[in-house]
Amino acid sequence: MKTLFKIVLLVTLFFGVTSCEDLLTEKPANFYSTENFFNSTDKLRMAVNSVYTTFSCQMTYGQYWMVYDCDTDISFIQGTNLGHVARDLGHYNVYVAHAWLQESWQAYYEGIDRANTILEYRDNVEIVDEADQKVFDQLIAETHCLRAMCYFDLVLLFGDVPLKTEASKAEHDFNIPRTDRNKVFDQMEEDFKAAINGMEYAVDQSIEFKGRLNKGAAMGLLARMNLFRAGYFLNQKGVMERYPNYKAYYQNVIDITDQLIASNKHALLPNYERVFRNMCELIVDPTENIWEIPFFNPVGNKHNSSMIGTYNGPAIGQQSSYGRANSFIKTHNFFYDTYEENDLRKDVAVATFNISNEDEVRPIAVNQSYNWAPGKWRRNWQTGQVKDNNNTDVNWLFIRYADVLLMRAEAENEVNGVTPAAVEYLNQVRRRAFGFDYRSPEPSVDLVVSDFINPDEFRNEIVDERARELCFEGLRRQDLIRWNLLGTKLQETGEKIKNAISQNKLNRFQFVAAERFVPGKHELYPIPDHEVRETNGIITQNPNYSE
Repeated sequence: MKTLFKIVLLVTLFFGVTSCEDLLTEKPANFYSTENFFNSTDKLRMAVNSVYTTFSCQMTYGQYWMVYDCDTDISFIQGTNLGHVARDLGHYNVYVAHAWLQESWQAYYEGIDRANTILEYRDNVEIVDEADQKVFDQLIAETHCLRAMCYFDLVLLFGDVPLKTEASKAEHDFNIPRTDRNKVFDQMEEDFKAAINGMEYAVDQSIEFKGRLNKGAAMGLLARMNLFRAGYFLNQKGVMERYPNYKAYYQNVIDITDQLIASNKHALLPNYERVFRNMCELIVDPTENIWEIPFFNPVGNKHNSSMIGTYNGPAIGQQSSYGRANSFIKTHNFFYDTYEENDLRKDVAVATFNISNEDEVRPIAVNQSYNWAPGKWRRNWQTGQVKDNNNTDVNWLFIRYADVLLMRAEAENEVNGVTPAAVEYLNQVRRRAFGFDYRSPEPSVDLVVSDFINPDEFRNEIVDERARELCFEGLRRQDLIRWNLLGTKLQETGEKIKNAISQNKLNRFQFVAAERFVPGKHELYPIPDHEVRETNGIITQNPNYSE
């Protein structure tokens, strides 16, 4: 894997190179050998911070993952012309030489190799006292969690990927074949469990670790991993399948989420809008948002900035005091109409307006609803200084408590059918959506077991509720894939659009994804052609892609 050779260079630049002694008579003072670098928890923290940057960059969650979550039944990339880097991904015109895929692949493997280096040299760290031991345990747990997160994203995007758990060295053979996703999941499970054992819940963390990964996040991600392990996936023959023992993974989801819920360390905020207002106001509150990927750049440059609220918010004019938003991610009234009339989430989730240069809010007519946009991180809510027209300091919402409740409801239904427990966890999310205390029964909005004829009907409700609650948070496309519904939902949405156009309810609009999506191919992205080419085919290509 030639990308890993580049990683060796990056790691040696960070930790130093011992071979410099062969070229220089005097070793530079600002370089460390890898063996000597890890001599304190301060240095360890520096190294772990370098793994965090895998996620706080625009090549992953600062920008690219917004597009990796398109096109679906609830969102799409604006514009129909192909040949554009983002549209080609979103509209299923993806090709093996796509630059974003190569950049994300490399970013994740850089993160993995940095984590591997930390874990390999962890014993070199000198622990000075009990407090230092707690710092060490937290940092090592973070490293395990971050490595698992890297592999999780790689599997979701590409399927089987090379599994490497040793730090890269120049003498290594980097032509590593792809590893079956199930074995990669096994490694992820080990890492997430190690993270859970080494971290505290966010509310219990000392001030120096506020905002960093925590036990609840690791538990939620382990549950999410099991949820995806239980679902459908595209195999290397181009066929969607699921593991014969898939219900065992759903049971794991039940066990993990039960423990997380019973901890009482997290809860839903009373107000759905406040979840996203907090993010726009740069307030980190782990009550519901168990963990957010942190973004910040002091002058608004691209490095460590996100495009949240500009790329995936309502369009805002260039001269607006709020700062420009080019609004490249769009939604439509067909998704908006899935919300019930009194559901308070719909006008938070969907922005049915744009904002002019003069800060005037201008409604967009229903017949042009293809210009509606995600509303959760709108720039006119953001209170931070406008430093750049594209970049912001808004975090990415990686895992929140509402997702935990919906995972618990879904897993209960898959294992035990439509039970009072399954309906209760679903109702907890619904109650908050209508402005009620989520822990108290509310007959006016509560569903009951008898509302569902069978588990299939309940699953359909979960499909819809996860869209209403978690829309635009980076999960929809992958959720549809694990339910084996991506192609179906794209076609259904395409038909709704065509019918609305024929009835003069919608101006002419082309939903490109419904025309271009190919089942048995587009459930995965292609392996970057650089990796296939430079390993002489040892890393193979995904089904139905060609050079």
